Amino acid sequence: MEVKSYPEFNGFPSAKVRLFAGEKIQLGRLWSLMNLLELFRPPPLDPMLKIVSGVSIFKECSRAELEALKLHLHERHFLAGEIVFDEGEEGEGMYVVIRGKLRASRKGLLKKKTLGVIKPGECFGEMALLGAGPRMATVVAEEATTVLAMFRPELVSLAEARPRLGFKIAMGVALVLEARLRRLADGEAEEPSAT
Repeated sequence: MEVKSYPEFNGFPSAKVRLFAGEKIQLGRLWSLMNLLELFRPPPLDPMLKIVSGVSIFKECSRAELEALKLHLHERHFLAGEIVFDEGEEGEGMYVVIRGKLRASRKGLLKKKTLGVIKPGECFGEMALLGAGPRMATVVAEEATTVLAMFRPELVSLAEARPRLGFKIAMGVALVLEARLRRLADGEAEEPSAT
């Protein structure tokens, strides 16, 4: 095998080409083919969708499904101290934290009990996607926060249009809730998180 160095090729400082058994690689054609392949490479995933894809509910979604899901997600901004929802109010949807930090708390006998801090890449309120019911906690932004919200009517319309995607999301919600119930039963968590 012979290795040749070229001082400059297509503006690059140096290029090494290996020749196998007398084969000649035409660098210009190789470079053209590489540029052509770049045309077919999908654009990078939207940064917000990249965060959503890491949330356990949406982990099984393909890139195309995430792109379809994007149409049903609504960006919301909360200032520090602003309430996202109150314990006892009817749940309408779930949220994925993109930036910022929130605190979930529940009413106690004498004072509020903190359930936990919700950070970027985490979701909350997902039980509301499955059915109406009172919120089990109050969630307040601790700092300026951006979330993506998905509401139950949109999940229903998404599931009608794309049943496979709707099933994946419903199963993702069920698996998250199942894991929380197991932790609660095992005594690892005192209360379920804000749903």
